[in-house]
Amino acid sequence: MRNFVFNRSIKLRRETIIKLAKLYETEKLRWELPKLNKTILPGPAAQYRTSVYHEREVLKHRIKLYLGLDYEKTKNLELFEISNSIDQYLSDESYAPKEKFVQVIQEACDICPSGKYYATDLCRNCMANSCRSVCPRNAIEIKNGRAVIDTEKCVGCGLCEKACNYFAIVKLERPCERSCAVSAIKSNGESAVEINYEDCLSCGSCFVACPFGAVETPSDIIKVMKGIKSSEDEMIAMFAPAIIAQFGPKVTLGKIKTALKMVGFSEVYEVAIGADIVAEEEAEFIENSKDTVTTSCCPAFVDYIEKNQPDFIDKISPAPSPMIALAEQIKKEKPDAKIVFIGPCIAKKMEAYNKGFVRHVLTFEEIAALFIAKNIEPSECESEDIEGSVDAWNFASSGGVTQAVVNLCKKEINTIKMDGLDQANQVFQKAKKEKFDLIEGMACEGGCISGPCIMSKPVIAKSMLSKLNF
Repeated sequence: MRNFVFNRSIKLRRETIIKLAKLYETEKLRWELPKLNKTILPGPAAQYRTSVYHEREVLKHRIKLYLGLDYEKTKNLELFEISNSIDQYLSDESYAPKEKFVQVIQEACDICPSGKYYATDLCRNCMANSCRSVCPRNAIEIKNGRAVIDTEKCVGCGLCEKACNYFAIVKLERPCERSCAVSAIKSNGESAVEINYEDCLSCGSCFVACPFGAVETPSDIIKVMKGIKSSEDEMIAMFAPAIIAQFGPKVTLGKIKTALKMVGFSEVYEVAIGADIVAEEEAEFIENSKDTVTTSCCPAFVDYIEKNQPDFIDKISPAPSPMIALAEQIKKEKPDAKIVFIGPCIAKKMEAYNKGFVRHVLTFEEIAALFIAKNIEPSECESEDIEGSVDAWNFASSGGVTQAVVNLCKKEINTIKMDGLDQANQVFQKAKKEKFDLIEGMACEGGCISGPCIMSKPVIAKSMLSKLNF
């Protein structure tokens, strides 16, 4: 389970999204947008990079993504060009990202060194010089009392790293590449990284890992605000169980529900309602099946199977995810409503795009920006009743889906869980040798409470889930 760290990259993203939301709410966005990057980064000294002009250029592209625009399609557009026709850009789907819900801002990528070994200052210039002895290409020399690796000669075998008893030799890898469990991040080592979307699962691990703010996800916040302001649109919100603990200990689930209605959503639903539907469907299916069944709640997990485990494609549960199950139910009653899913997940944007039913996906950060823009303090709201069983709310945590299904099944079932994509190969190799009735898969270690767009530590959310008692 990852540890959430509030860093400066996240701080700048939040400040920018809040500023955009406030400007749109007060109908000033059209006039302020052309200079927004300079307003947020006034200079003359740079705050985040070596040059204020560089950081403004990067922020310009981040702003366009926060407006819900595709990076590549609008790369050459200036903010003043967009501001002149802001409503058109917000409405025109040709500028929206399609199947690219994680994008790399090339101007922000620091072109980190990757795949090369370096001797650090920990080198003691020991008498043994084992690193030199094992190097097959004589790529290591002793200079000024420490080992130095000639990267031109080095073949990356790693023998020197293993030979050094001081752990003074390390292999540097790009954080985004290292974080990607399916090797969808590609680079030649001399340019900005690129994402191979045929392999990408939209899990958001690179989004979390990049320390330069170069990996971003397009936002729907302004499009949602536009829909709320429009009298023609009925906007309905549904919030994921992982929302627990995201707004502090004083903000209960019932208060969040009230706050979302104050934002302007005509109705607000708990995705836990959909989780109860899914748990019942999967339990019934497993009871009547003699084959292995995999969960279908996590879209990145389903995408992983479809792209990497062809033998298990026909074993994916026919039950939809809780988000889609609830959205289908809502659409039957209100076919013209625009449904907005609120959660910690980037892969849900992919699922909403592929499956339909859900029009927009917002993160917890974006909902917080909406609260601020509309002067809503959730902790001061009245608390409404909450729907969904305790088991359904625990879908947010790794193992929760399994527990809900086990509790409903009338027979004993053999289960295994993939807690994070790093366990994928291990879990599926085991599943090929041993019969399991249910394979639960979560792309994020710890489950949705560890998603790429969370605002609080997963351990806190897990603790609060364990205390739920409806």
